[in-house]
Amino acid sequence: MPARNDGRDPEGTTDDRPYLFVHSYPPPVLPAGSYPVDNGTRPVPPAVCWYLCSGIQPLTAFQPGEDLTVQVTVGNWQGGNSESIAYLGLWWSPPVSGPLVPDADKFLGLTTVVVPPHGGQVVSDPLTGRIPADAGDHVCLLAKVWHPLDLPGTDIADPVNDRHWAQHNLVVLPSGSAGTLPFLASNPLAEEAGYLVGVGPVPPTRWAGFRLDGDPQPVAVEAGPVVLTGPDGQELARGEGEASCALTLGAGERRPLEVAVEPAGAVPAGAFAPFEVVQYRLGEEVPVGGIGIAFTGG
Repeated sequence: MPARNDGRDPEGTTDDRPYLFVHSYPPPVLPAGSYPVDNGTRPVPPAVCWYLCSGIQPLTAFQPGEDLTVQVTVGNWQGGNSESIAYLGLWWSPPVSGPLVPDADKFLGLTTVVVPPHGGQVVSDPLTGRIPADAGDHVCLLAKVWHPLDLPGTDIADPVNDRHWAQHNLVVLPSGSAGTLPFLASNPLAEEAGYLVGVGPVPPTRWAGFRLDGDPQPVAVEAGPVVLTGPDGQELARGEGEASCALTLGAGERRPLEVAVEPAGAVPAGAFAPFEVVQYRLGEEVPVGGIGIAFTGG
């Protein structure tokens, strides 16, 4: 039983209220015992790629203007002997580096799941929704699980810190492509706040959790020039291999940014080079969000 991080019974064995979470790690391809196991405690451990929730599994290929079908794995660490009937919602979003309140017009579907206690897990029925034709080349998926006796504290999708939320935020590009990604830097707060947005290779300590379909292997490949630009095309940051910039975002602001990044060397066939966009509150070490970028070898 995990230590509760919401003020409830730290042992949990006598607390029969649901303790729900979207199962976010480890990836299913990893052998048991080789990686932390998700028990709902947040923030997620440092080795976890929080932007690549393994419990959000697309069953169909993403194509703008077409239906997308997704399954989600939900866990429950409540005490007692009763199962819980939980609600599960799914949204899409443009690629976003920070937390946000999902838009109502980007809602994909709702279902219920019956989850056993004491660490039980269940895979939801498939959820299917239409992705608009003008959605862009990449989208982020956001999943939320809740119960009347186990609600998130706010409506903010915060996969790093809130076990009720998870995201699948991945961009896959062939090696040698332009590697230009438009995304949103977001501030969901009701007041202005400062953030740091950085782009660079994924640290090897997180490689085990960065997995793609077909299980190609991550490799270290240096990046060439990395450039971050603002909504007016103004260059915000430039660096060799990585770049970062500080932003002041207004209350509820979602600022359009663009990053240009690509590996400086060739990526072997059957492998990929993992990069990431990560957003932090200024002065804090725990990230508030991120986007995975994978350059696949040919």
